[in-house]
Amino acid sequence: MRRRRAGAAVVLAAVAVLVPAACTTTTSGHGAAPLVPTGPPRTPTSAQGTGTTTPSPSPTGNTSYTAYTKPDPNRPQMALEFTIAPGHRTVTGRERVVFRADLPIDELVFRLTANTRPTVAAGNRIRVTAASADHGARPYRFTAANADPSTQGGLLHIPFGRRLPAGTVVTATIRFRLTLGSDSFDRFGRSGDFAYFGSAEPLLAWERGFGWHTEDLIDFPAESATSEAMDVDLTVTAPAADVVIMSGDPATPRAGGGTRTWHSTVTAARDVSVAAGPFKVSDTVVNGVKLRLGAYNAQVRDDLVPEFRRAIIELSKHFGPFPFPSLSVARLPAKGGGIEYPSSILMLDGSRLVAVHETAHQWFYAMVGDSQALHPWLDEGFASYAEELVNGHRPADFGLSVPGPVDASTESYGHDVNRYYFITYNKAADALFAARTAAGPAKWDSAVRCYVAHNAWRIADPDDLRAALADLPAAIAVLEQAGALN
Repeated sequence: MRRRRAGAAVVLAAVAVLVPAACTTTTSGHGAAPLVPTGPPRTPTSAQGTGTTTPSPSPTGNTSYTAYTKPDPNRPQMALEFTIAPGHRTVTGRERVVFRADLPIDELVFRLTANTRPTVAAGNRIRVTAASADHGARPYRFTAANADPSTQGGLLHIPFGRRLPAGTVVTATIRFRLTLGSDSFDRFGRSGDFAYFGSAEPLLAWERGFGWHTEDLIDFPAESATSEAMDVDLTVTAPAADVVIMSGDPATPRAGGGTRTWHSTVTAARDVSVAAGPFKVSDTVVNGVKLRLGAYNAQVRDDLVPEFRRAIIELSKHFGPFPFPSLSVARLPAKGGGIEYPSSILMLDGSRLVAVHETAHQWFYAMVGDSQALHPWLDEGFASYAEELVNGHRPADFGLSVPGPVDASTESYGHDVNRYYFITYNKAADALFAARTAAGPAKWDSAVRCYVAHNAWRIADPDDLRAALADLPAAIAVLEQAGALN
C-alpha cells in the first residue's frame, strides 16, 4: 500500500528481501524451474501454534539461480464467489478452502480484515453467516483480536474435536456478507457509481513452519495479515452495467438475469481485490504481461497506462521478470493512495509514485511474502526502496535519524500512525539504500535478484534477509544499526 499524506509522500507497500552477492540470476518469470524451497524455520508462540520444521539449505555464494521457485504443490486452494448487489452497498460471498497443514492443527483460523476499527468507522464490515469444515469440526466461534466491538470479531475459528496430524487435508466452507461504506481510503468502499473491496474474504491465517497468525487487527489503515500463496479461483457476479476489474485475467463475462459474471484464476495469490463500476478500460501487453487498466474516465485511463508500462519495464530490470501473467489496475474516483494485491491494484491516486510503488509490491509481498503484522518493513520498506530506485527520487525530509528500530510490529505503534509510516516506509528505505552503498550497488543488486528468485511464493523474515546478505557484511552492519535485523 502507498498512502498520500499532506506535506509529504508517505509510502505503504509490501516485501523484498535478499540473498548472497556471488550468485548469478537469469530468471525466466511466472514461476519456472524450482530452487531450494525454504529458508530457516521459525518456532511459533503458544498463541500461534506449536512445532518446527527441518531447515532446508540456505543459498550460498556459489549458488546459481536460473528461475523463480515454483509455488508449493501443497499450497492451499481457495475458491471465492462474490455477488455485488445493485447499488453496491452489500456483497454476499462464499469461500471454499482446501488446506493441508504442515504441522498438527486443532482448528482453522481466518482473519476478518473488514472488521478493523477504522474500516468499520467508515461504514464497512464483514459478517460471517455460516462456517463449517470436515473431520468433525465443531461450531465456529470468534475472538475479538482488537476488532471494532460492534462486529463479530477479528478472527474466525473453526475448531476440531481432536488434534489433526500434519499432512491432513481439510476442506472448509464459509458464507459471509460485506457492507460497503462511502468514500474511504481503505480496502472497502463505494465512491460514486463504483465499489471496491480487497481482503474481503475470511483470510486463512497460516504460515508454513510457523502456525496460525493470531496477531491483533491494527488501529489504522495498513496491512496486518499473513497468508500463504494459494491456488485461487475467483468468480464475481455484478450488475450488468458494471465492468469488473479484479485479480487474475478474467474471461469474457457471462450475462444473464440483469447481471454479468466474471471469472479468473491465479496460480499463486495470497489475497484478491475486486472493483466494479462503469470503468473505461484499456487492454495492452507489456513485456508479455497483460495489463488491464480501468479508470473512472478515459483521460485518467490514458494518462495512467504509460505509467504502469514504465513501472513493469523498469522494475523488471532490477528484480526479474514480472511475477504474474497479468496485472489489473482499478483507478477509482476516491482519494488516498494505492493498495496492492497479487496481480491487481486498487488506485485511489494517479501519481507516478503510487503506480511504481504498488507495482513493486508484485515482487515484494505478492511473490515474496512476509508477516505484515510482525515485520511490516519487509514489504513496505522494500517497495518504497524500489519506488525510489526506479524514480531516482530520494525524499530529504525522512531518514535514518528517525528514532526507533525498523523491524517493529504494527501492533507496537499503537495509535501512532505517523510513526508507523515514517519508520516502516521511509527509514526502512533509507536503510536499504545505505546498505546498498556500503556493499556496492552491483553486489547488492545481484543479491536482491537472487533473493527474489530463491524466496518466490514463500514467506520471508529478517533472518532470511540476513542469510541473503551473508557475503555482504558491510550491508548487514548498516541494517543492524537501523534495527532492521534485530
